[in-house]
Amino acid sequence: MFNDDVERIRTALLPLCEPLHGVFTWADQRRREVLSDLDGEAVYRWHATHTVRAYAHLQLGKTVIAPWQLTGNHARNGELWLSDGDYRIRFLHAVRDSDVPPPGFNDARQAYYRNPPLFDLPVPRLLGPPDDRLLFVWRIDAKTGVPIFRVVRPIGTWKWGDHAATDIDFILPETAEDLAALEFEPSDEGMELDIPDEDGLEGGAEDAGGSAG
Repeated sequence: MFNDDVERIRTALLPLCEPLHGVFTWADQRRREVLSDLDGEAVYRWHATHTVRAYAHLQLGKTVIAPWQLTGNHARNGELWLSDGDYRIRFLHAVRDSDVPPPGFNDARQAYYRNPPLFDLPVPRLLGPPDDRLLFVWRIDAKTGVPIFRVVRPIGTWKWGDHAATDIDFILPETAEDLAALEFEPSDEGMELDIPDEDGLEGGAEDAGGSAG
């Protein structure tokens, strides 16, 4: 049932809120220290992105977020994946809040995007634990330095400029308490959120050249 699956995803992500925000904040601060000469130069933005992801991978390897663990091959273009055994998370970078990167033409990546739509699943799931594949589309707010994670559950493929095919799409709050308070409401266009105390969730739609986000 749709609501049951949403609650399972919410429960699975609760341990990640504070650690991910802390790790990526540290990673971007570290990036600014070691690459201060490149800061503010749009031509080096790609370098900032890879550096933040590398430092985040390093720190996550030292951080216990049971049951979540690093997976994937970071040597392959800076892959940053997490898994708790039931759910998989792939981190992808975007410059703007509205961006959800499409899978491109790689067969394995397209397969990752093809989750069965939650609306079409039987009630209840009878085939064991879920194997949902999530995207965490991240960026660093240029003005505040706060990391922003857009949680997306893709259910198909699309091209740049097309509407992203998703059935869950929300911003990960900075605390587990705020995530527990989110109210999910299904709509014809996927998930819409009623976020309590939105003023308390830092972020923004604008970004500046040279930022890692």
